[in-house]
Amino acid sequence: MPTQVITDSIPCAVCHYPIQAPTYEGQQIKCPYCGSINEAIAQGITIPTPVFVGLLSFGLGVLLGPALLATTKGGSEWLAKQARVHLK
Repeated sequence: MPTQVITDSIPCAVCHYPIQAPTYEGQQIKCPYCGSINEAIAQGITIPTPVFVGLLSFGLGVLLGPALLATTKGGSEWLAKQARVHLK
């Protein structure tokens, strides 16, 4: 069951136009002024959904990218070469 969010109105995370208050966390609300989709992440706090997905993807890429690269022979050789260059 979603957690209830109780607010009267909140500003759009992009243009700050007052938008309808979400009724639960995770609800997506489209701004009538700029058209951006805002997602409720906590009581009275919304973020643009594309920004959230972008930050999540970037973070996972930084954390998992080198590990995935090291699973191939060419990738592990490249990482070893880069480590030798930068750790001198």
